[in-house]
Amino acid sequence: MPGFNLKRTPRFAPRKPRLAAFITTAALLPDDREIRVAIRNISSEGFMAESDSPLEAGCRFGIDIPGRGIVRGEVRWCDGEAFGARFDRPLPLKEVDPD
Repeated sequence: MPGFNLKRTPRFAPRKPRLAAFITTAALLPDDREIRVAIRNISSEGFMAESDSPLEAGCRFGIDIPGRGIVRGEVRWCDGEAFGARFDRPLPLKEVDPD
């Protein structure tokens, strides 16, 4: 294809590796509600999870990560019951128990 450059520098950095996970845990929201969260994949910078409780992008929370304890983060996107979140500080994945 003319004009199609496959050797150009990517516009975005590659995503960090993710681990498939099946972690059922709890998150504490700013209004002191505790909600159940099922983490489906996790990386050093965040996770994708599902929850029956509605969340909005920008919502701050604390979540209990097995092997690490309470970690603070922020919801980045929502799609029905699924949502993605970013940790305030990256986690070494060796400290996380994905099962």
